[in-house]
Amino acid sequence: MKTIVPAQREGTAYDTTSDRVFSTEKLAKSHFQVVRKRLLAINHWHEVAGEEKATFDLIDGRGEKVERMPAIGDFIRIDIPGPMNHSGDGYDWVKIEDIFEDEELHEEFISIRIRPSSNPEKPKDEIAHFYDDSATNTFVVKRESNKISAEVHGRNEKPNLDDVSLMDKIRNTFVAFGGILGSSKIQWKSFTDGLLA
Repeated sequence: MKTIVPAQREGTAYDTTSDRVFSTEKLAKSHFQVVRKRLLAINHWHEVAGEEKATFDLIDGRGEKVERMPAIGDFIRIDIPGPMNHSGDGYDWVKIEDIFEDEELHEEFISIRIRPSSNPEKPKDEIAHFYDDSATNTFVVKRESNKISAEVHGRNEKPNLDDVSLMDKIRNTFVAFGGILGSSKIQWKSFTDGLLA
């Protein structure tokens, strides 16, 4: 399988994993399809992670919310609790840069990698996210025989302090360091557990 998690070069990194073991491979194969659908249903991620967490909307290249399978080049609009992101019109924005699926004997695998992006609803190129665009999140669901794993891997996470307003610099620093100190890891653990439920 190809390497889908970028190398860690700067900033912070984390790995969050949840596992579920089934009594037979047949049961695991069946539940893998449920977990895969949950991963691809981005508009419903908040239901998986818990209602008090962030909400996620799948947005196409025209800036329209869509209810379909995600595609490379789509955006995800994130509404996180806390101070408003002015450059993102109140939201944090990421772009889907990779979706990868593979299947082998006794193994199945799907991943989605996202990166902070500009707000597609604005013509500006400024990154509308609390991390700069060197950061990535990679979501992985895999089955190995009768075990299913759900994972989130964060890499190269640094506050977005370039080409944003003073208010957004303060906000991005506050939100990014909250994530660095563990709040995002707690949310992603809730998410990976929810995917496997």
